Amino acid sequence: QRNKPNQPDRRLAMAFASRFLDVSLAASIPLRSALLLPARAARRRPLLIRAQSAAARSPAPPDTKDFLVRNKRNDVQVLSCPSPAVLEQGLLELSSEPHICVAGESNAGKSSLINHLLVKSNLARASSVAGKTKAVDLMLVNQRLVLADLPGLPSRDHQVEYQWETSWRPLVLEYVRRCGPLRAMLYVHDVRWKVSSLCRDFLADIQEAGVPVILILTKDDRLEARGTETQHTLRVKQARRIKNSLGLTDSVHLHYSVDNSLPASRKARRQLLRYIESLAAADDKDECRELLSAISAKKRGEPQPAAAQD
Repeated sequence: QRNKPNQPDRRLAMAFASRFLDVSLAASIPLRSALLLPARAARRRPLLIRAQSAAARSPAPPDTKDFLVRNKRNDVQVLSCPSPAVLEQGLLELSSEPHICVAGESNAGKSSLINHLLVKSNLARASSVAGKTKAVDLMLVNQRLVLADLPGLPSRDHQVEYQWETSWRPLVLEYVRRCGPLRAMLYVHDVRWKVSSLCRDFLADIQEAGVPVILILTKDDRLEARGTETQHTLRVKQARRIKNSLGLTDSVHLHYSVDNSLPASRKARRQLLRYIESLAAADDKDECRELLSAISAKKRGEPQPAAAQD
């Protein structure tokens, strides 16, 4: 009872102190660090500094020190860009690292692929509900590589089609056309699905922008052989059909599953990481295109130019 008259004063003092703390801490955070923090993380900055210092004192294992993506303890910071203005600032802040973007239809396994690659349980939001990714999420991996998680294309049940056409597609194309260090796109497609006209049109825009594409055929372990067809025969037939439909006949493709109990899944991750290492080391998209053309020609058994063999 006696403290009631003082409660408004105490609340006012606490609000003032909280606002002063936020301003003073936010003022001390570099622009790049501020962008890579959630809006509510400014007041937790001292804890973040301690966590990063502890991570710095724990060196990476010797066999993974030089790789862009490690098999464990990947340091990932996420900058979510829901609008062109934030995207522009994000591209300025993350212009010194090579970018690899990941696109695909909703529920094709895009988020699961990213989580599997980076050995994170829920970094990218995997869900059976379409439209979980509503922004261009720039993921700075180990301070050396940016993986860009793009909003998913509408699935065949036309969920989020309006959001895609009015907001997300323009944002994605803005990123693709304005990102100078972008090296290639990983396009994710469920190996069991037919190709929609919307996907064909989207990939035509990507190729017109000069971005090399690696086709990732996901959920490979869920293919069911029919009749006298073996699973391998079905896999080859589906891959050929999808590549022809998407206009990626001569492109590199990779069958992928996130089931770590399967040797093929672990092999696919290693192969994709090797591709990413090579693409990130290239100087520009033209060099990446030449690299992928050489890989594709080698897989088809075609003779390679001397430069590619070197």
